[in-house]
Amino acid sequence: MIVMEYAGGGDLLRLVKRKGRLEEQDAKFIFKQIAYGLAHIHCRSVIHRDIKLDNILLDCEKGVKICDFGVSKIVKKNQVIQEQCGTPAYLAPEIIIDKGYEGFFVDIWSLGVLLYAMLCGTVPFKAPNLDELH
Repeated sequence: MIVMEYAGGGDLLRLVKRKGRLEEQDAKFIFKQIAYGLAHIHCRSVIHRDIKLDNILLDCEKGVKICDFGVSKIVKKNQVIQEQCGTPAYLAPEIIIDKGYEGFFVDIWSLGVLLYAMLCGTVPFKAPNLDELH
């Protein structure tokens, strides 16, 4: 059994879909919390590897909870990772080229995609199939 704090505001994807896109002030308020949360887990040598709108939960006051650590990994500094995982539209280029990557940087890339999606209402990279997306 997993017990966690109640996130009555739903996920960030639902909020963005409902509003179309977020106002800059709202996005800034949410993004800052996500960045601090990600810094917190990175300081503990954990990479998330699936930062996306769906994996950010909100409480009723737009407080952020990062969730779904299913593909997260504990890493050492400068460790090169070979595994490919994450959501295609949020993947960093170094994961796609499949020659190994340092974990913390892929979370930062996904964070940038997430910010774009909050402000524009859509991810920056879209395609009808995976090959074209890559």
